[in-house]
Amino acid sequence: MPFALSTRWAHRLGLATTMTLALLAAGVASAQTAIKFSLNYKPDGSNAPWFLAQERGYFKAAGLDVTLDSSNGTGDVLSRLGNNSYDFGFADTSSLIEFAARNPQQAPVAVLMLYANSPLSIVALKKSGITKPADLEGRKVAGPVSDGAYRMFPAFIKKASVDVSKVKVENVDIRVRETVLARGDVDAVTGFDSSVWFNLKTMGLKQDEVVFLRYADFGLDLYGNALMVSRKLMTTQPKVVEAFVKATALGWRDALADPAAAIEALAKRDPLVNKAIETEKLQWLLRNQISSAATRAGGLGAVDAARLSSQIDTVVSAFELPLKPTAASVYDGQFLPAAADRKLPQ
Repeated sequence: MPFALSTRWAHRLGLATTMTLALLAAGVASAQTAIKFSLNYKPDGSNAPWFLAQERGYFKAAGLDVTLDSSNGTGDVLSRLGNNSYDFGFADTSSLIEFAARNPQQAPVAVLMLYANSPLSIVALKKSGITKPADLEGRKVAGPVSDGAYRMFPAFIKKASVDVSKVKVENVDIRVRETVLARGDVDAVTGFDSSVWFNLKTMGLKQDEVVFLRYADFGLDLYGNALMVSRKLMTTQPKVVEAFVKATALGWRDALADPAAAIEALAKRDPLVNKAIETEKLQWLLRNQISSAATRAGGLGAVDAARLSSQIDTVVSAFELPLKPTAASVYDGQFLPAAADRKLPQ
């Protein structure tokens, strides 16, 4: 199984964790700074590493008292960070670029890239006959307006040379997105491949009954979700940002080595979660969104400036935005911890 935890790695990880906690505790003031963190959605496998970081004391050792809250998706997260009601959040980078172009003074900043490969997708049932973007013409596509895939749908359509006037697009509540697809109310939905698929799976569908049109497979080479911070906190308390980014990296490092441990931490927050499904979801993300040549070589978090600049060009063009954000205004790598704290297990 990918990222299985070997005995050797577990021993090394245990020693590293002990040393890291000591260093975190020594490096940050003892007073606990209250931090509000906005999850990308409800607690599930995609955000379980933060619950693992909390359980293992990484936030506390860093002097942080962290509250982990649900959200309604990327749009909700960006609004919360933009109005400073939350300090950190987990959201889609393309949507951040759009937000920054429209709200340059309020836009949050990405500080740790976690999804090297974007999960943005169109998902349909095989029986619909949809196998390529052109098949969406004359069809009905739905998605939640706050979701990153919904926001980037115009860019996908443009890149795939689909006549947008022939596609009926409508908003649907994220809580019923998979339901309307399964019962045939719509022909396809927008969303993260993992989120839509695992919701469909719990409804009894098999993977060979589902079709994924991933944006990345049709010319949109995009970064996905990243840890983001409010501009206010980044400006006024950079040491707090550094501490939170490091604790987050440690939580993700541990989750990569032992996904089951992350899901156990998640289950303590929500005992009703399906542990098998959420473990599989986290492993899917590790395999499809997080692992890449760059992350295997250099660890989590870093960004290639040229690739990010290309993504900015794509988003600005797709939305005909009034301002083109710079790569530096969208992502700031100064808070990245040491490579050892971001390294993927072997």
